[in-house]
Amino acid sequence: MTNTINIQEHTGEIVDQILEGELPENIRSEGVQSATEAFDSLETDVKLAVLYYLYEAMGESVTPAAPGAAGVELSQSFFDEFNALPFGDAQLDAMRSLLRGDDNSLCRHYGILGENNKLVIWYFLAERMGKDVVGIPQDYALSEAGNSSLESVKQLDFEQQITFLRDVASAMGKETLQRAT
Repeated sequence: MTNTINIQEHTGEIVDQILEGELPENIRSEGVQSATEAFDSLETDVKLAVLYYLYEAMGESVTPAAPGAAGVELSQSFFDEFNALPFGDAQLDAMRSLLRGDDNSLCRHYGILGENNKLVIWYFLAERMGKDVVGIPQDYALSEAGNSSLESVKQLDFEQQITFLRDVASAMGKETLQRAT
């Protein structure tokens, strides 16, 4: 009962702030903002590792927040292009490119998708890593900054973790004028 009351109170605060003209980035909790800033400061390969470890740690709990909330068919054409890449360095370069927001076909395609579709793309990439998508080398050691970023996200509650993942996934790719939902 206490959690329901706290959620309702928090939701009411957010709605009030939106109605008062607050931008969504100003409504994010300090924890989400801090975790996002720490993540943004990481090198590209460390970001990839942190995303993978987050999805691995969150496991099946991400499933309803990602595929269930997205139009998976919109993501299919992204995967048609991604799946055509040879296994290994080409896939790794494509994921790095998404993180950097490079101007290429795959990043532009990703950029037109809505935030839930972007979230589902990273969910499926993480699920496939080490199988039919290049994975993290077994001898890979996450840097101190990467570990710190990962731990800061793990300290967030589940809803804040999903908000973090949506925020970072939404910032990737190459934004275009049209956006699909």
